[in-house]
Amino acid sequence: MRILLVAYDYPPLGSPQAIRWYYLSRELARLGVELHVLAPDIPARDGNNLAVPAGVTVHRCSAGGLAGWRARREYALHRETSSVPATDDAHAGPTHLNWKGRLYQRLERLIGCWVYPDSRGLWRMPAGKALEMLIDAVRPDVLISSHEPAVTLQLGLRVAARVPVWLADLGDPVLAGYTPRHWRRRAGELEAAVCRVATGISVTTEATRDLLVARHEIDASRVLVLHQGFDDTCPGDGAPEAASRAEGATRAGELHLLYTGRFYPFRDPIVLFDAVLGLESIRLTVAAPEVKSEYLAYAERSGGRIVFLGEQPHTRVLELQRQCDVLVNIGNAMNAQIPGKLFEYLGSGKPILHCQNSAVDPVVDLMQQWQRGWSCRYDRDAIQSLLTALLDSPQRVVDAATGDATAIAHYGWSRLAARLHAYCRRMMARTTHSGRHD
Repeated sequence: MRILLVAYDYPPLGSPQAIRWYYLSRELARLGVELHVLAPDIPARDGNNLAVPAGVTVHRCSAGGLAGWRARREYALHRETSSVPATDDAHAGPTHLNWKGRLYQRLERLIGCWVYPDSRGLWRMPAGKALEMLIDAVRPDVLISSHEPAVTLQLGLRVAARVPVWLADLGDPVLAGYTPRHWRRRAGELEAAVCRVATGISVTTEATRDLLVARHEIDASRVLVLHQGFDDTCPGDGAPEAASRAEGATRAGELHLLYTGRFYPFRDPIVLFDAVLGLESIRLTVAAPEVKSEYLAYAERSGGRIVFLGEQPHTRVLELQRQCDVLVNIGNAMNAQIPGKLFEYLGSGKPILHCQNSAVDPVVDLMQQWQRGWSCRYDRDAIQSLLTALLDSPQRVVDAATGDATAIAHYGWSRLAARLHAYCRRMMARTTHSGRHD
């Protein structure tokens, strides 16, 4: 099977979407898939990078617009200095952007007022030309468009008739609660077109599948629920014997919490910070980019109990997850989305404290299935009450580290990739039987 993946974010970048496709493409290649990737030529920064998986061929073209100009500038600087160029963007640290970073950010926002879905939409022209040539050269059995950004879906629509199978990996809905108001109509039209034309669609939650089926009256069998996952190829990760790694929680009267990931308006950490400040025996480490000054104020008031590390390389994040006592997940305020880091946590062998931020939260059911931690309301008193109970009975932390190994194993990247591989084969067989693209 030959697959051509169109992905704006792909290794060596270390973004959440790049991490998702790092693991999926790695496992697909191990299954014998001939995998090609079309991605923009954007250099990785600050060591927050991933290696391109063995067996994957990456084809790069200009990112277009401001991103393309920045990439050319950095490559030129690299040639002049023979070292990794310094950067001025959002990945530079946990505090504030410098003046160049702020200028780039303002320019990107300005471009996003005219270019759909945002400044990354300027990749459409160079990627369109490259994609046409790649289809002729590779002759893929399956084309996969990795959303987001939505520009990859526009590219997929453009060439859908030229490939046997087009799989739109939506992940989340195109039209979501955070879609800018001036792009909502455009996003809705694109989502409808993708649901109408794509051979298959993949999403990360059952709630998103149900939403798309209801919105567009599509056959639910066309929609594959492909959750986020954890690396299940490392010995012991997610297995029952991981309980031994939770012994650190038995230190007299202290718990070390860790949060990794981004903060959004629908995932605000203030309640968590307030809860930690009120308990002297709780420490919290946060690995997240672009931390607001109001968040840093909590670190100053905590006497060293709240620490912000800034953005960290993916491998370092995994190490941090294995070193803490309890991992913290803040639920989204939207039930159609589940933070991808929640699934990544499963590979750490550490229990999870999930803070429920919505009346209807699918994570609560997942936590019950996994038996790998606890759920509570995203409320200062509720969090403090649970943490106090864990301090009083640290054995609960050790016991929760095991969880239900069978339920957890379902979310390993190797198993998720096997499901994607089988789904692509079914779509290929269906289109062959129907006579499409003869």
